[in-house]
Amino acid sequence: MNATNDMDIRHALHDRLQKLYHVKDDHLIVDELSLEHGRNRIDIAVFDSYIHGYEIKSSKDNLLRLQNQLSQYSKSLQKVTFVVAENHCDQVIESTPVWCGVVLVTKGPRGGMYFRSIRRAKLNPNVDFFSLAHVLWKSEVIDILHKKGVTDRLESKTRKDLYQQLNSIMNVQELASEIKFKLLKRGNWRADELPLSYDD
Repeated sequence: MNATNDMDIRHALHDRLQKLYHVKDDHLIVDELSLEHGRNRIDIAVFDSYIHGYEIKSSKDNLLRLQNQLSQYSKSLQKVTFVVAENHCDQVIESTPVWCGVVLVTKGPRGGMYFRSIRRAKLNPNVDFFSLAHVLWKSEVIDILHKKGVTDRLESKTRKDLYQQLNSIMNVQELASEIKFKLLKRGNWRADELPLSYDD
């Protein structure tokens, strides 16, 4: 087995995803997406029909954080695929639920990366509306509520209150569509990193 590292896999995976989605102009591919205001991150997230996270485990990585990551991803992402080196493949298959995708990545003798789907990702049945909503900035939540006709002193409310109002008028899939629309509109999507507190 040729050793792999995160950066080589990431570049190759980006190319693979760009080719997969190249016919669409309304998708977004984001590196190091922050989940729940920095409690965790996913290596690559694709915003398309669903929010699909890709977590890379190269041959040089270990799986010590796998269960903690999976707990967060289960709340915050609609689909999850683990892109793993050969030495991690069996353990990841055994340690993750059947809705998680698994892609085996190997390195050829000339350094090329080869991907093989072992298990296709299915819709995550455990998405938590509030965890998913954390991707939005407070101003974006307020804008969505305004569009839905909710205007009652929104600027003075905490994010938690705003998320609860969102949850009363839309479901997870509708929220995911709004998130994609808002992120596509951002100039610098990573600007103004949000703090952990709900209360700003």
